[in-house]
Amino acid sequence: DRPIILAGHSQGALHLERLLKEKVAGKPIARRVVAAYVVGWPISTVSDLPVLGFPACRNAGETGCILSWMSFGDPANPDFFHEWDRTRGFTGGVRQQRDILCVNPITGTEGGSAPPEENPGTLIPSADLRSATLQPGIVGAHCHQGLLLLDGTLPPLGSFVLPGNNYHVYDYALFWGAIRRDAERRLAQWHS
Repeated sequence: DRPIILAGHSQGALHLERLLKEKVAGKPIARRVVAAYVVGWPISTVSDLPVLGFPACRNAGETGCILSWMSFGDPANPDFFHEWDRTRGFTGGVRQQRDILCVNPITGTEGGSAPPEENPGTLIPSADLRSATLQPGIVGAHCHQGLLLLDGTLPPLGSFVLPGNNYHVYDYALFWGAIRRDAERRLAQWHS
């Protein structure tokens, strides 16, 4: 009877999709899911989402929904979609880049946009990666063609920005404070 918040990233997002599809969707346990953060891997709103058992999060107070995003600097070059694009999704339909789910972690809304000052905190690692500081108001973001494009002055995060201006490694760190706030808000709504 206790609430459940699910979170995965990259390969973990793929495992989380499978968990939702095979063990949660349509089962009694689904009523306990506050939100699922399926981050760092594309979800087709047409060919995947209908089988996962939950809709996209359309507003910040909604529960029983999925948040998903992939962070890119501008200009973004998502060439890696060439392998994902046109594969078959969970419904059997063809996946297409134009159908990728993007829920802005700052606003908690599908297709959302937020300036840097609305982000309660980016987790910035130290040079040796042994610690980090939480800095509010420096990174904003907006959804565009299935990608979460970063706005503001990006802080030095380290050397792990991937080709194509892909901030995959930092999908959670960029929005650490916003994700915590989002989870707390959804949990409070679930309890009400």
